[in-house]
Amino acid sequence: MLAPGVRWFDDWFAIEAIAPGIHAIGEPRFHQINWNYLIEGEEKALLFDTGPGVRDISVVTSALTSKPFTVLPSHLHFDHTGNLHRFNHVALADLPVLRACMRGDILHASDGLFRGFREGMFWKPMRIAEWWPIGHGIDLGGRVLDLLHTPGHSPDSISLHDVQANILFAADFIYPGPLYAQIPGADLAAYLTSAGTLLPRLDPATRILCAHGQADGQGEHRAPVLNHEDVADLATALIGLKASGERPKSWPVNTRISLLTWSPAFAPWQTV
Repeated sequence: MLAPGVRWFDDWFAIEAIAPGIHAIGEPRFHQINWNYLIEGEEKALLFDTGPGVRDISVVTSALTSKPFTVLPSHLHFDHTGNLHRFNHVALADLPVLRACMRGDILHASDGLFRGFREGMFWKPMRIAEWWPIGHGIDLGGRVLDLLHTPGHSPDSISLHDVQANILFAADFIYPGPLYAQIPGADLAAYLTSAGTLLPRLDPATRILCAHGQADGQGEHRAPVLNHEDVADLATALIGLKASGERPKSWPVNTRISLLTWSPAFAPWQTV
């Protein structure tokens, strides 16, 4: 089930060493095939996403690093935040849509942002240790991650750019397979703006690490990797979709990616 170079941590989590200081933690037995990323610097570490919470990912992170680390969700959907409550130091991107979820000093994700009710999962309220502004450089010691706002899939979606390592951690902004723009909060105009903002930032050789994967032709799993061309194809596809005036349920991006859509996602750029 695992590709060469990927190993089982137990019977649920898979681990792949992506680059020095970067481990992908996969859940290939979960139907959405989530991949979360532990990123280490010389002094600190950061866990980007925590999976759906079917199993305790903190056991894996404790085995992989002894450095103090912060947990940062790419957005609040249930399959990325299921283990947030297991960690003491959680940071969030400082976005109005997330600030609006605070009740005093406790974060209560709205149903529209969490979406866990669709699979019988419920939000667990928690305190937020830090709020990081968009554009913030997350300094882990010898490694800095730029925090980028990349809405489209959801209004609170963020990505992380490691310029020195030439890696973009794209979360749900782009991944192989059908991109979800057919859910509440999805916005095709924002998707196009995000793609246009990303393209000039990324070197043509940038590796894009995604939050959802697929088995390959041999039925084996590894961390999903896309590239600059895939973002360019996404921008081109969105421009073509807008120009078409159509409202299809699915729109091709390239041979690896498609867009799933619904009427509310068209609202910012098309009238009825």
